[in-house]
Amino acid sequence: MNKIQSPQNKNKWPNRWILIILVVLLLITIARITPALSSYAPTLGSLPVTPNITQAATATATRISTSTPIVARTAAPSSTPNATATATRTPTAAQTATPSSAFITTLKVMGNSVNLRAGPDINFTVVRKLIRDELLLVLGRLSDNSWLFVKTSDGQDGWISATWVDLAGINFDYHAIITPPSPETTVKVTGGSVNLRTGPAASYSKIRLLAYDELLVVKGRSGDDTWLFVKTSDGQEGWIQTKWVDLAGIYMDYYSDPVITPPPTETSTPVVLAGIDGRWINVDLSEQKLYAYEGTDMVASFLVSTGISLYPTELGQYNIYVKMRYSDMHGIDYFLPNVPYTMYYSGDFSIHGTYWHHNFGTPMSHGCINMDTSDAEWLYNWASVGTLVLIHR
Repeated sequence: MNKIQSPQNKNKWPNRWILIILVVLLLITIARITPALSSYAPTLGSLPVTPNITQAATATATRISTSTPIVARTAAPSSTPNATATATRTPTAAQTATPSSAFITTLKVMGNSVNLRAGPDINFTVVRKLIRDELLLVLGRLSDNSWLFVKTSDGQDGWISATWVDLAGINFDYHAIITPPSPETTVKVTGGSVNLRTGPAASYSKIRLLAYDELLVVKGRSGDDTWLFVKTSDGQEGWIQTKWVDLAGIYMDYYSDPVITPPPTETSTPVVLAGIDGRWINVDLSEQKLYAYEGTDMVASFLVSTGISLYPTELGQYNIYVKMRYSDMHGIDYFLPNVPYTMYYSGDFSIHGTYWHHNFGTPMSHGCINMDTSDAEWLYNWASVGTLVLIHR
């Protein structure tokens, strides 16, 4: 009688194959995942480095480190004698920095002929004109970011109003707050053709004529406050009489400016005609002065006002041909009755007293030679018809 075999072991090998296949699939899956995971960590040599994750900065500026140069880092020697491997660390992402002045931001000028000033206010001197799209390097700012302290491509430092630059995407939190310079005292010229001089007196040489409404920066003053030492927008420094500037609203401010010691008094060298006997009159247009001579000896000198550029005083040698105690004078745009102590030397041109202005030392006339009335009286009594008048520059 045959014995029936038990079916107990018939499925033993198929079950093992299933288990083997599952293990192989698991190993393949692990092998695929491991390289992908390892790619997230930069390596130093052959050692994995855990990435240092920090909060991303919102500034668009790029930090340039000035204190820690970037150099190749060398791994520390290991205890194995033959271990000589070195590695250079190259970050794969932008580094995040704390706010500091080491950040560099460039801006574009958004207007034409924009003022770069010596300080953060429209009353400061203009140091340069900026053109549209000119690049500026930000060096600092006011605390409210309304003005920026910048450097131009040619190395000029100055302040620009933030309204004149492109601020798209810019965060100024990474730039230092700058303490601005002390405010400047500025004044406007209130007269036409006012002299800027080398010293605080009409006897000093004229540097140039100042225009009406021209803006000046006050740098100092004379001891009696009758003259101001100023700087023009084109950088020239000199002296102007206080009466020819507008001090409304700032009268007390300029007293904070120092008293300036004037330069030594200039000694003029008038032109002297040789071989002349008797009395003659020398008028120097460049100095706006009149000299009275007896031969080669100067006996008196006076400040005068000669013709403006539109109505210049004629140069040359003339002789007084008539003297009038009072004379009415008129032109297209003026009428002056009873002009005192008038001495005509060429047509309608004369030397005379003046009651309508006191700005002697500055061209003011329609071609005549204006004198203070008391000075004109002395000259009128000293000179006579026929007296030579020399007019030159």
